[in-house]
Amino acid sequence: MRRGLLGLMSQERAARYARVAHQINQSVTGYVLGDLLTSLIAGVVIFITLAALGVPFPFLWALWVALVDFLPMIGGALAGIPTVLFAVGHSLTAGIVTAAAFIGYQQLENHVLNPVVMSRTVNVNPLLVLVSILIGSSIGDWLGGFFGGFVAALLSIPCAAALQIIVKELWQAAAPGGPPGSEPDRVLYEINMRWPGRQRDRMRDW
Repeated sequence: MRRGLLGLMSQERAARYARVAHQINQSVTGYVLGDLLTSLIAGVVIFITLAALGVPFPFLWALWVALVDFLPMIGGALAGIPTVLFAVGHSLTAGIVTAAAFIGYQQLENHVLNPVVMSRTVNVNPLLVLVSILIGSSIGDWLGGFFGGFVAALLSIPCAAALQIIVKELWQAAAPGGPPGSEPDRVLYEINMRWPGRQRDRMRDW
């Protein structure tokens, strides 16, 4: 279907659309994988902390933290509050240590992991991420309640990443002289159309 749609277009337009689609795919995939990696690290940290303190059900709470931490910016707080309260119910010392582990990890994630991981995967404007989460969660909550808001908040980040690329492309197309790089666009189009699988990826990187 993709080849058929591109084949119906002119060579320059097909090359432009192929390049934009490739950038969107890289941006969305990179952001999701980077966020997934930091969420898994959060779950491992909490599992080790709760298991060392003797708090019951450490694996279930670690799974909860990993799932909820997948939500950018607000996931850490949503995951941490019930986990810390449960640890306090076990013992005050366990609650204090768990809260300290949460705060320490959030600082590490925000100032070290996120900049390193996201810089290697995708570049999404932080303000755009915040606005998209607020809008997406509001719309999802209106349509499907709490679960709808949770799902919409997850989907809002890939949508924002794709929107950022599309707006940038439209801005460049509206600039004097049209979109830059017409010759590289044609080369990329030929690579996408003629080379399959890993050969195509190697040719594109080259």
